[in-house]
Amino acid sequence: MSDRLPQPPESPSARGRARSHQERQPNLASSDPYAVLGLSRSADSREIKRAYFELVRQYPPETAGEAFKLIRAAYEKLQTGAAKAETDLFLFQPSPAWQPRKHQRKLDLTFDPQDIWLLLQNHGDLGRTDFKADTRPVKV
Repeated sequence: MSDRLPQPPESPSARGRARSHQERQPNLASSDPYAVLGLSRSADSREIKRAYFELVRQYPPETAGEAFKLIRAAYEKLQTGAAKAETDLFLFQPSPAWQPRKHQRKLDLTFDPQDIWLLLQNHGDLGRTDFKADTRPVKV
């Protein structure tokens, strides 16, 4: 007789869970909290919590301080339903398409000197001989 106890057969969901844990690879260089925790975007709160605690065991703060900080920050962004919804809203919105600035038209500096001369004669001081109206006496 063997010393081992018989193992119960694995259910398909348990096999899938075990496979997903083995395939989970954290990407600590990413700014996406799902990638940092090695999760898909459809992960629920239980999966997020499980992934966080597995990674904390892998990267404890005593030995891998920087990795732990990244993992903790990613977990805090996904920890609650409200935080996860906010992260999803801002993380997965496509950035607006870049548009070049519209250039303002430059002044059209092509002119005829005769036009300026006529404007000065009609509206300026050219041709005036009486400048008394420009000054007034100062009261002291």
